[in-house]
Amino acid sequence: MNDLDFLTADLPEDVNNLIYCGKFEEASRLIDIYLARNISNVLKQRLNFEKYRIDVLKNEYIYTFEEALDLAQEKIEDFTRQELQELKDQRYADWIYIEGREMFGRRFLDNIIKVHPTIKDRLRIKEKEDEAEKDFLDNTIKEIIEKGKKGYFIHLKTGIKIKNEHVRINETVRVHLPIPQKAQQISNIKILNTSQTAKFISPETYPQRTIFFEEQLKENESFTVEYSYENHVKYVNPDFNKVLKRQPKFHTNEWLPQINFSPFLIDLATEIVKDEKNPLLKARKIYDYITQNVQYSYVRPYVSIVNIPEYGAYNLKGDCGVQALLFITLCRIVGIPAKWQSGLYVTPYGVGPHDWAQFYIEPYGWLFADLSFGGSAYRAKNERIWNFYFGNLDPFRMVANSEFHYDILPEKRFLRSDPYDNQVGEVEYLDKGLSRNEFDVIMDIIDVHEI
Repeated sequence: MNDLDFLTADLPEDVNNLIYCGKFEEASRLIDIYLARNISNVLKQRLNFEKYRIDVLKNEYIYTFEEALDLAQEKIEDFTRQELQELKDQRYADWIYIEGREMFGRRFLDNIIKVHPTIKDRLRIKEKEDEAEKDFLDNTIKEIIEKGKKGYFIHLKTGIKIKNEHVRINETVRVHLPIPQKAQQISNIKILNTSQTAKFISPETYPQRTIFFEEQLKENESFTVEYSYENHVKYVNPDFNKVLKRQPKFHTNEWLPQINFSPFLIDLATEIVKDEKNPLLKARKIYDYITQNVQYSYVRPYVSIVNIPEYGAYNLKGDCGVQALLFITLCRIVGIPAKWQSGLYVTPYGVGPHDWAQFYIEPYGWLFADLSFGGSAYRAKNERIWNFYFGNLDPFRMVANSEFHYDILPEKRFLRSDPYDNQVGEVEYLDKGLSRNEFDVIMDIIDVHEI
């Protein structure tokens, strides 16, 4: 169910034209006409997926220009129509055409407030910025650099609860929840408690590790898992002059459909690294390009983006995962082993999903790259933290996934709400899968302390 290699195939020209114009109803009708013709199986899969993708887009882009303007003016003082137009042009407000109208994404306003450098100063109700959390991370990184290492014990309770309008009492529901995997920085993992008896728990080293439940759904039922683990990081200050000439070739291949060495990305990678031969310097050039040029932005569900790295490179915007996958793809194109890590970012102040990358350089082994944290530091003119996140990570990560686009166990019967990554969980009934908008996520911090 999770094989999406057909996404490398293009759509028929007339279908593409309608999709680009946002004429989704007409595109769906035309897709049905194509599906009745004698076409290849790959094209059938691609066309059926496009109908699903259209539904995702229609569910994600829900505000007209006037509705978006009203929402912005409710929150931001002296906000004008011209400003909204300019924020569209400057990549702050995500939008597409749907049936002849400009439609804005669900989180367009959250993104403007989070990313724009001055808008937050004009909020009618000022959002409290937690300087303590920023200072906490800054001081932690300072200590890691000075002392060379740091470790944390983390205890969480995570899970999902199906929203009332999607609850089917007494029907079989299948739930996969992400849990910590054994990784370079993660050890001493303990599953402490579960809301129901687990039917299956993936091995500790499985690339997308989950705990699986299958139950007859009861009223007001949640599915949760409580676990603890340790995160130990050691500071690395890689020296370009100590890099070995002989470098490995693992994790330098394509991984379709997303890690795709397209002509556009090959050209971009070549332009970034130019004639550089040192693999560490090549990786640093790619890191610098992304952190300096790709603006952080919330994005629509990954399942609706046909080529995620190209989306980041063409639009010069993207969230942590888009930036990490662009880094991985560009590194692999120039022969540097690179792979995915993702899960949660957890501090005493909060918890939430996050993605980052790893890359391999002899004699140092696997190093880390957090493009979105690094980019934030670069924009804040904090060179120390910008440099830190090339090669290093803070100790506040829960690693659930070490590969991008990998099956979960047991395999889902229907397409995953996120077929590429798993940070919050997956839910399905016996006759359909649930989208991310059909269930709530539970993330409770029980304990975070230094060890």
